[in-house]
Amino acid sequence: MLSAAFDILSELDSNTSSDSTDEYGAVFGTDNSSIGSPGACRAVFNSTTNSSEYKARYCNTAGTSVILLADILPTLIIKLTLPYFVNFVPYWIRIFASALFSALSFVLVGVSVSVPVVIVGVACASISSGLGEITFLSFTSHYHKSTISGWGSGTGAAGIGGALVYAGLRTFLSEKVTILLQLVVPIFLVLAYLFLLTKPSKLLPSQNSHSSSQAEDDKTRRIKFKFINREEARYFVSHMKYIPYLVKYMMPLYLVYVSEYMINQGLFELLYYKNTRLGTICLDQKDQYRWYQVVYQLGVFISRSSLFLVYIKWFWILPILQVINFVLLFLEAIYLVLPSFWITFFLVLYEGLLGGGVYVNTFYSITKQVPTAHREFSMGAASVADSFGITSAGIASIFIHNFICHNFVHGN
Repeated sequence: MLSAAFDILSELDSNTSSDSTDEYGAVFGTDNSSIGSPGACRAVFNSTTNSSEYKARYCNTAGTSVILLADILPTLIIKLTLPYFVNFVPYWIRIFASALFSALSFVLVGVSVSVPVVIVGVACASISSGLGEITFLSFTSHYHKSTISGWGSGTGAAGIGGALVYAGLRTFLSEKVTILLQLVVPIFLVLAYLFLLTKPSKLLPSQNSHSSSQAEDDKTRRIKFKFINREEARYFVSHMKYIPYLVKYMMPLYLVYVSEYMINQGLFELLYYKNTRLGTICLDQKDQYRWYQVVYQLGVFISRSSLFLVYIKWFWILPILQVINFVLLFLEAIYLVLPSFWITFFLVLYEGLLGGGVYVNTFYSITKQVPTAHREFSMGAASVADSFGITSAGIASIFIHNFICHNFVHGN
Protein backbone atom coordinates (compact mmCIF):
# COMPACT_ATOMS: atom_id res chain seq x y z
CA MET A 1 0.00 0.00 0.00
CA LEU A 2 2.84 2.40 0.75
CA SER A 3 4.27 1.92 -2.75
CA ALA A 4 0.88 2.96 -4.13
CA ALA A 5 0.31 5.79 -1.63
CA PHE A 6 1.39 8.67 -3.89
CA ASP A 7 -0.65 7.29 -6.80
CA ILE A 8 -3.73 6.82 -4.62
CA LEU A 9 -3.60 10.35 -3.20
CA SER A 10 -2.84 11.90 -6.59
CA GLU A 11 -5.85 10.18 -8.14
CA LEU A 12 -8.12 11.25 -5.29
CA ASP A 13 -6.82 14.81 -5.62
CA SER A 14 -7.53 14.79 -9.36
CA ASN A 15 -11.08 13.59 -8.64
CA THR A 16 -11.78 16.36 -6.15
CA SER A 17 -10.00 19.40 -7.62
CA SER A 18 -10.35 20.95 -11.04
CA ASP A 19 -7.68 23.63 -10.86
CA SER A 20 -4.53 24.65 -9.02
CA THR A 21 -6.08 27.16 -6.65
CA ASP A 22 -5.94 24.93 -3.56
CA GLU A 23 -3.96 25.95 -0.49
CA TYR A 24 -0.99 24.09 -1.87
CA GLY A 25 -3.12 21.78 -3.98
CA ALA A 26 -2.40 18.85 -6.24
CA VAL A 27 -0.19 20.80 -8.65
CA PHE A 28 1.07 24.36 -8.79
CA GLY A 29 0.35 25.87 -12.17
CA THR A 30 -0.42 22.64 -14.00
CA ASP A 31 -2.67 19.59 -14.16
CA ASN A 32 -1.64 16.70 -11.95
CA SER A 33 -2.97 13.99 -14.22
CA SER A 34 -0.94 15.14 -17.20
CA ILE A 35 2.29 14.92 -15.23
CA GLY A 36 1.58 11.27 -14.60
CA SER A 37 1.60 10.47 -18.32
CA PRO A 38 4.92 8.98 -19.46
CA GLY A 39 4.06 9.79 -23.05
CA ALA A 40 3.46 13.44 -22.29
CA CYS A 41 6.64 13.56 -20.24
CA ARG A 42 8.70 12.12 -23.10
CA ALA A 43 7.10 14.61 -25.45
CA VAL A 44 8.29 17.47 -23.28
CA PHE A 45 11.82 16.07 -23.17
CA ASN A 46 11.82 15.79 -26.96
CA SER A 47 10.47 19.31 -27.46
CA THR A 48 12.64 22.38 -27.78
CA THR A 49 10.52 24.46 -25.44
CA ASN A 50 11.52 25.09 -21.87
CA SER A 51 8.04 24.65 -20.40
CA SER A 52 8.00 24.23 -16.62
CA GLU A 53 4.76 22.27 -16.79
CA TYR A 54 6.52 18.95 -16.37
CA LYS A 55 9.48 20.21 -14.40
CA ALA A 56 8.13 21.73 -11.17
CA ARG A 57 7.58 19.39 -8.25
CA TYR A 58 4.14 19.45 -6.68
CA CYS A 59 2.44 18.47 -3.44
CA ASN A 60 -0.67 16.42 -2.94
CA THR A 61 -3.15 18.07 -0.61
CA ALA A 62 -2.39 15.32 1.90
CA GLY A 63 1.01 13.70 2.21
CA THR A 64 1.55 9.95 1.95
CA SER A 65 1.87 9.92 5.74
CA VAL A 66 -1.95 9.80 5.83
CA ILE A 67 -1.79 6.37 4.18
CA LEU A 68 1.05 5.41 6.52
CA LEU A 69 -1.02 6.15 9.63
CA ALA A 70 -3.95 4.11 8.31
CA ASP A 71 -1.46 1.37 7.50
CA ILE A 72 0.15 1.23 10.95
CA LEU A 73 -2.37 2.15 13.68
CA PRO A 74 -4.37 -1.11 13.48
CA THR A 75 -1.08 -3.03 13.43
CA LEU A 76 0.05 -1.18 16.55
CA ILE A 77 -3.18 -2.02 18.39
CA ILE A 78 -2.81 -5.68 17.42
CA LYS A 79 0.80 -5.83 18.62
CA LEU A 80 -0.10 -4.17 21.92
CA THR A 81 -2.89 -6.61 22.72
CA LEU A 82 -2.45 -9.86 20.82
CA PRO A 83 0.72 -11.27 22.49
CA TYR A 84 -1.14 -11.72 25.78
CA PHE A 85 -3.82 -14.10 24.53
CA VAL A 86 -2.88 -15.10 20.99
CA ASN A 87 -1.44 -18.42 22.20
CA PHE A 88 -5.01 -19.63 22.76
CA VAL A 89 -5.93 -19.08 19.10
CA PRO A 90 -4.78 -21.78 16.65
CA TYR A 91 -2.27 -20.67 14.04
CA TRP A 92 -4.53 -21.65 11.14
CA ILE A 93 -7.28 -19.29 12.31
CA ARG A 94 -4.83 -16.39 12.57
CA ILE A 95 -3.39 -17.06 9.12
CA PHE A 96 -6.76 -17.40 7.42
CA ALA A 97 -7.92 -14.18 9.10
CA SER A 98 -4.79 -12.41 7.88
CA ALA A 99 -5.43 -13.59 4.31
CA LEU A 100 -9.08 -12.51 4.48
CA PHE A 101 -8.25 -8.98 5.60
CA SER A 102 -5.54 -8.76 2.94
CA ALA A 103 -7.99 -9.64 0.18
CA LEU A 104 -10.57 -7.21 1.53
CA SER A 105 -8.02 -4.40 1.54
CA PHE A 106 -7.13 -4.85 -2.14
CA VAL A 107 -10.79 -4.88 -3.13
CA LEU A 108 -11.70 -1.76 -1.15
CA VAL A 109 -8.73 0.29 -2.34
CA GLY A 110 -9.00 -1.01 -5.90
CA VAL A 111 -12.65 -0.03 -6.42
CA SER A 112 -12.89 3.04 -4.19
CA VAL A 113 -13.32 6.62 -5.37
CA SER A 114 -13.50 8.20 -1.91
CA VAL A 115 -10.95 8.85 0.80
CA PRO A 116 -12.88 7.19 3.70
CA VAL A 117 -13.22 3.88 1.82
CA VAL A 118 -9.54 3.97 0.86
CA ILE A 119 -8.61 4.54 4.51
CA VAL A 120 -10.76 1.56 5.56
CA GLY A 121 -9.10 -0.55 2.87
CA VAL A 122 -5.62 0.43 4.01
CA ALA A 123 -6.64 -0.29 7.62
CA CYS A 124 -7.68 -3.81 6.55
CA ALA A 125 -4.22 -4.27 5.04
CA SER A 126 -2.75 -3.11 8.35
CA ILE A 127 -4.80 -5.66 10.31
CA SER A 128 -3.60 -8.36 7.92
CA SER A 129 0.01 -7.25 8.27
CA GLY A 130 -0.03 -6.94 12.05
CA LEU A 131 -1.77 -10.25 12.57
CA GLY A 132 0.51 -11.98 10.07
CA GLU A 133 3.73 -10.54 11.48
CA ILE A 134 3.05 -11.36 15.09
CA THR A 135 1.82 -14.84 14.13
CA PHE A 136 4.74 -15.85 11.92
CA LEU A 137 7.37 -14.11 14.04
CA SER A 138 6.17 -16.03 17.09
CA PHE A 139 5.97 -19.13 14.90
CA THR A 140 9.74 -18.98 14.36
CA SER A 141 10.34 -19.65 18.06
CA HIS A 142 9.16 -23.25 17.50
CA TYR A 143 11.95 -23.91 14.99
CA HIS A 144 15.73 -23.77 14.93
CA LYS A 145 17.31 -20.36 15.65
CA SER A 146 18.42 -20.07 12.02
CA THR A 147 14.75 -19.73 11.04
CA ILE A 148 14.88 -16.06 11.98
CA SER A 149 17.33 -15.55 9.12
CA GLY A 150 14.81 -17.03 6.73
CA TRP A 151 12.09 -14.84 8.21
CA GLY A 152 14.18 -11.72 7.76
CA SER A 153 15.16 -12.64 4.21
CA GLY A 154 11.61 -13.60 3.28
CA THR A 155 10.03 -10.41 4.58
CA GLY A 156 12.74 -8.42 2.82
CA ALA A 157 12.03 -10.27 -0.43
CA ALA A 158 8.31 -9.58 0.01
CA GLY A 159 9.04 -5.86 0.28
CA ILE A 160 11.24 -5.64 -2.80
CA GLY A 161 8.97 -8.00 -4.74
CA GLY A 162 5.83 -6.05 -3.96
CA ALA A 163 7.37 -2.66 -4.71
CA LEU A 164 9.00 -3.89 -7.92
CA VAL A 165 5.86 -5.62 -9.19
CA TYR A 166 3.77 -2.52 -8.49
CA ALA A 167 6.25 -0.15 -10.15
CA GLY A 168 6.56 -2.47 -13.16
CA LEU A 169 2.82 -3.01 -13.66
CA ARG A 170 2.11 0.71 -13.28
CA THR A 171 4.18 1.30 -16.40
CA PHE A 172 1.37 -0.36 -18.38
CA LEU A 173 -1.72 -0.45 -16.14
CA SER A 174 -3.78 1.94 -14.05
CA GLU A 175 -3.48 2.20 -10.26
CA LYS A 176 -6.76 0.36 -9.66
CA VAL A 177 -6.08 -2.57 -12.00
CA THR A 178 -2.60 -2.98 -10.56
CA ILE A 179 -3.95 -3.07 -7.00
CA LEU A 180 -6.71 -5.55 -7.85
CA LEU A 181 -4.17 -7.90 -9.42
CA GLN A 182 -2.56 -8.21 -5.98
CA LEU A 183 -5.47 -10.40 -4.88
CA VAL A 184 -3.30 -13.39 -5.78
CA VAL A 185 -1.14 -12.63 -2.70
CA PRO A 186 -3.57 -13.75 0.05
CA ILE A 187 -4.40 -16.84 -2.02
CA PHE A 188 -0.73 -17.80 -2.15
CA LEU A 189 -0.41 -17.11 1.59
CA VAL A 190 -3.08 -19.69 2.43
CA LEU A 191 -1.70 -22.24 -0.03
CA ALA A 192 1.81 -21.83 1.35
CA TYR A 193 0.62 -22.42 4.92
CA LEU A 194 -1.44 -25.48 3.97
CA PHE A 195 1.00 -27.21 1.64
CA LEU A 196 4.52 -25.83 2.09
CA LEU A 197 5.02 -25.06 5.75
CA THR A 198 5.99 -27.90 8.09
CA LYS A 199 3.92 -27.58 11.24
CA PRO A 200 5.97 -26.97 14.41
CA SER A 201 4.51 -29.96 16.26
CA LYS A 202 6.27 -32.17 13.72
CA LEU A 203 9.66 -30.57 14.41
CA LEU A 204 10.15 -29.37 17.94
CA PRO A 205 8.03 -29.35 21.07
CA SER A 206 6.80 -25.94 22.11
CA GLN A 207 9.46 -23.75 23.61
CA ASN A 208 6.87 -21.96 25.70
CA SER A 209 6.27 -23.82 28.95
CA HIS A 210 3.36 -21.84 30.34
CA SER A 211 0.59 -24.06 28.98
CA SER A 212 0.37 -27.66 27.89
CA SER A 213 -1.89 -26.60 25.01
CA GLN A 214 1.21 -25.40 23.20
CA ALA A 215 2.29 -29.03 22.70
CA GLU A 216 -0.99 -30.04 21.11
CA ASP A 217 -1.33 -30.37 17.38
CA ASP A 218 -2.79 -27.30 15.63
CA LYS A 219 -5.74 -29.37 14.42
CA THR A 220 -6.83 -30.32 17.93
CA ARG A 221 -6.25 -27.00 19.70
CA ARG A 222 -9.26 -24.80 20.24
CA ILE A 223 -9.85 -21.21 21.30
CA LYS A 224 -10.13 -20.96 25.08
CA PHE A 225 -12.59 -18.16 25.73
CA LYS A 226 -12.55 -18.16 29.53
CA PHE A 227 -11.40 -16.15 32.49
CA ILE A 228 -7.67 -16.22 33.16
CA ASN A 229 -6.85 -18.93 35.69
CA ARG A 230 -4.05 -18.81 38.19
CA GLU A 231 -1.48 -20.39 35.90
CA GLU A 232 -2.27 -17.97 33.09
CA ALA A 233 -2.18 -15.05 35.52
CA ARG A 234 1.32 -16.04 36.62
CA TYR A 235 2.32 -16.30 32.96
CA PHE A 236 1.00 -12.80 32.28
CA VAL A 237 2.69 -11.25 35.32
CA SER A 238 6.03 -12.91 34.60
CA HIS A 239 6.07 -11.49 31.10
CA MET A 240 5.10 -8.02 32.33
CA LYS A 241 8.08 -8.10 34.66
CA TYR A 242 10.32 -9.08 31.75
CA ILE A 243 9.43 -6.10 29.54
CA PRO A 244 12.09 -3.74 31.03
CA TYR A 245 14.74 -6.22 29.92
CA LEU A 246 13.47 -5.90 26.35
CA VAL A 247 14.03 -2.13 26.20
CA LYS A 248 17.58 -2.60 24.90
CA TYR A 249 16.11 -4.40 21.89
CA MET A 250 13.11 -2.15 21.43
CA MET A 251 14.85 1.24 21.45
CA PRO A 252 17.07 0.58 18.39
CA LEU A 253 14.02 -0.72 16.52
CA TYR A 254 12.00 2.36 17.45
CA LEU A 255 14.71 4.83 16.50
CA VAL A 256 15.56 3.26 13.15
CA TYR A 257 11.91 2.95 12.13
CA VAL A 258 10.91 6.47 13.10
CA SER A 259 13.85 7.82 11.07
CA GLU A 260 13.36 5.71 7.95
CA TYR A 261 9.60 6.18 7.74
CA MET A 262 9.93 9.94 8.11
CA ILE A 263 12.15 9.64 5.05
CA ASN A 264 9.82 7.28 3.19
CA GLN A 265 6.49 8.99 3.81
CA GLY A 266 7.60 12.51 4.59
CA LEU A 267 10.36 13.07 2.04
CA PHE A 268 10.19 10.58 -0.85
CA GLU A 269 7.33 12.37 -2.61
CA LEU A 270 9.26 15.67 -2.45
CA LEU A 271 12.66 14.37 -3.59
CA TYR A 272 11.94 15.09 -7.25
CA TYR A 273 14.59 15.73 -9.90
CA LYS A 274 13.71 17.26 -13.24
CA ASN A 275 14.47 15.60 -16.56
CA THR A 276 15.39 12.24 -15.08
CA ARG A 277 15.45 9.27 -17.46
CA LEU A 278 15.53 5.52 -16.99
CA GLY A 279 16.77 4.42 -20.38
CA THR A 280 14.35 5.95 -22.86
CA ILE A 281 11.62 6.46 -20.25
CA CYS A 282 11.42 9.69 -18.33
CA LEU A 283 10.65 9.48 -14.61
CA ASP A 284 8.06 11.97 -13.41
CA GLN A 285 7.42 12.71 -9.75
CA LYS A 286 5.16 9.71 -9.17
CA ASP A 287 7.60 7.41 -10.99
CA GLN A 288 10.49 8.58 -8.85
CA TYR A 289 8.46 8.00 -5.67
CA ARG A 290 7.73 4.42 -6.75
CA TRP A 291 11.36 3.67 -7.58
CA TYR A 292 12.49 5.09 -4.25
CA GLN A 293 10.19 2.53 -2.65
CA VAL A 294 11.71 -0.22 -4.80
CA VAL A 295 15.33 0.58 -4.00
CA TYR A 296 14.52 1.05 -0.30
CA GLN A 297 13.00 -2.42 -0.22
CA LEU A 298 16.05 -3.75 -2.08
CA GLY A 299 18.27 -2.42 0.69
CA VAL A 300 16.02 -3.98 3.32
CA PHE A 301 16.12 -7.32 1.52
CA ILE A 302 19.91 -7.33 1.22
CA SER A 303 20.50 -6.48 4.87
CA ARG A 304 17.83 -8.83 6.22
CA SER A 305 19.46 -11.62 4.23
CA SER A 306 22.92 -10.69 5.50
CA LEU A 307 22.44 -12.63 8.74
CA PHE A 308 23.42 -15.75 6.82
CA LEU A 309 26.88 -14.16 6.46
CA VAL A 310 27.39 -11.74 9.37
CA TYR A 311 25.83 -11.03 12.74
CA ILE A 312 26.15 -7.41 13.92
CA LYS A 313 26.28 -7.58 17.71
CA TRP A 314 26.55 -3.80 18.16
CA PHE A 315 23.45 -3.10 16.05
CA TRP A 316 22.58 0.04 18.07
CA ILE A 317 25.09 1.97 15.92
CA LEU A 318 22.84 1.58 12.86
CA PRO A 319 19.93 3.70 14.19
CA ILE A 320 22.35 6.58 14.82
CA LEU A 321 23.47 6.40 11.19
CA GLN A 322 19.82 6.35 10.12
CA VAL A 323 19.09 9.56 12.04
CA ILE A 324 22.01 11.22 10.22
CA ASN A 325 20.62 9.93 6.94
CA PHE A 326 17.23 11.48 7.71
CA VAL A 327 18.79 14.88 8.43
CA LEU A 328 20.69 14.80 5.13
CA LEU A 329 17.63 13.85 3.08
CA PHE A 330 15.44 16.37 4.93
CA LEU A 331 17.82 19.16 3.90
CA GLU A 332 17.90 17.75 0.37
CA ALA A 333 14.08 17.78 0.17
CA ILE A 334 14.16 21.47 1.07
CA TYR A 335 17.03 22.71 -1.07
CA LEU A 336 17.50 20.01 -3.77
CA VAL A 337 21.24 20.63 -3.98
CA LEU A 338 22.24 17.19 -5.26
CA PRO A 339 22.74 17.23 -9.04
CA SER A 340 21.10 13.90 -9.80
CA PHE A 341 18.23 11.62 -8.86
CA TRP A 342 20.67 8.72 -8.83
CA ILE A 343 22.68 10.08 -5.90
CA THR A 344 19.52 10.23 -3.79
CA PHE A 345 18.58 6.82 -5.19
CA PHE A 346 21.70 5.29 -3.61
CA LEU A 347 21.15 7.16 -0.34
CA VAL A 348 17.73 5.50 -0.19
CA LEU A 349 19.37 2.12 -0.82
CA TYR A 350 21.68 2.87 2.12
CA GLU A 351 18.61 3.75 4.20
CA GLY A 352 17.11 0.35 3.48
CA LEU A 353 20.36 -1.41 4.39
CA LEU A 354 20.41 0.28 7.80
CA GLY A 355 16.76 -0.43 8.56
CA GLY A 356 16.88 -4.07 7.56
CA GLY A 357 20.11 -4.58 9.45
CA VAL A 358 18.65 -3.36 12.72
CA TYR A 359 15.54 -5.47 12.29
CA VAL A 360 17.13 -8.84 11.63
CA ASN A 361 20.01 -8.45 14.09
CA THR A 362 17.68 -7.33 16.88
CA PHE A 363 15.42 -10.36 16.59
CA TYR A 364 18.34 -12.72 16.15
CA SER A 365 19.82 -11.31 19.37
CA ILE A 366 16.55 -12.11 21.13
CA THR A 367 16.72 -15.73 20.00
CA LYS A 368 20.30 -15.96 21.32
CA GLN A 369 19.98 -14.06 24.58
CA VAL A 370 16.41 -14.35 25.87
CA PRO A 371 15.54 -17.41 28.02
CA THR A 372 13.38 -20.02 26.34
CA ALA A 373 10.38 -19.41 28.59
CA HIS A 374 10.14 -15.77 27.50
CA ARG A 375 11.32 -16.08 23.91
CA GLU A 376 8.03 -16.37 22.04
CA PHE A 377 6.50 -13.50 24.02
CA SER A 378 9.63 -11.38 23.53
CA MET A 379 9.57 -11.82 19.76
CA GLY A 380 6.02 -10.50 19.60
CA ALA A 381 6.44 -7.79 22.22
CA ALA A 382 9.66 -6.38 20.72
CA SER A 383 7.94 -6.01 17.37
CA VAL A 384 5.71 -3.38 19.01
CA ALA A 385 8.69 -1.02 18.98
CA ASP A 386 8.85 -0.78 15.19
CA SER A 387 5.10 -0.09 15.05
CA PHE A 388 5.48 2.71 17.60
CA GLY A 389 8.31 4.09 15.50
CA ILE A 390 6.26 3.98 12.31
CA THR A 391 3.27 5.60 14.05
CA SER A 392 5.48 8.39 15.39
CA ALA A 393 6.95 8.85 11.91
CA GLY A 394 3.47 9.02 10.36
CA ILE A 395 2.43 11.83 12.71
CA ALA A 396 5.71 13.70 12.27
CA SER A 397 5.58 13.31 8.48
CA ILE A 398 2.31 15.23 8.31
CA PHE A 399 4.11 18.26 9.73
CA ILE A 400 7.20 17.66 7.59
CA HIS A 401 5.05 17.52 4.42
CA ASN A 402 3.13 20.67 5.33
CA PHE A 403 6.28 22.56 6.33
CA ILE A 404 8.16 21.84 3.11
CA CYS A 405 5.12 22.29 0.85
CA HIS A 406 4.11 25.60 2.42
CA ASN A 407 7.58 27.10 2.51
CA PHE A 408 9.65 25.53 -0.26
CA VAL A 409 7.34 24.08 -2.91
CA HIS A 410 4.49 26.55 -3.17
CA GLY A 411 5.29 29.02 -5.87
CA ASN A 412 8.03 26.92 -7.53
